[in-house]
Amino acid sequence: MDANEDFDRTIALLEALDLYERRYAADMAFIAIVAPALALSLPIGALPPMMYGDGDDPSER
Repeated sequence: MDANEDFDRTIALLEALDLYERRYAADMAFIAIVAPALALSLPIGALPPMMYGDGDDPSER
């Protein structure tokens, strides 16, 4: 398996997790654990930076 296949598989899993989250009976604890783990397996810069609730990133101070 090359890096592109791994990247594509991770994106597909994140998409499937998004669809699962939109279901009525989704297990939110499962999503809270699996989503960050999948996102961390992506190369740096593949996802945009996450905004904090108030839009203020404390690391920029």
